[in-house]
Amino acid sequence: MEEGTEGHQQQWVKACKQGFGAYTSSSFDKSGPLTETVLMGNLAVHSYNHFETDAKGNRKFHGRKQLLWDGENMRITNFEPANQFVRRKYRGSWGSGW
Repeated sequence: MEEGTEGHQQQWVKACKQGFGAYTSSSFDKSGPLTETVLMGNLAVHSYNHFETDAKGNRKFHGRKQLLWDGENMRITNFEPANQFVRRKYRGSWGSGW
């Protein structure tokens, strides 16, 4: 395994040019799930603060519960309002690639 003193940015560029099997000190099979975990924390915070206003103007907080994540389909399975924070809604044809 190649180990050098270059920064992770240089390792990333080198791995992009070299392709599969290139050395990086932070492999994607570790950094991908870590990133997903951190982003799930952000979803939890946004969902915790989510509220709806009733006809009388009172706020009702719904998101104060454990969220269940379906990674394969990239969505929260037990609290639909949280899914608005997973992906953006693009106008026109900008979002047609999803």
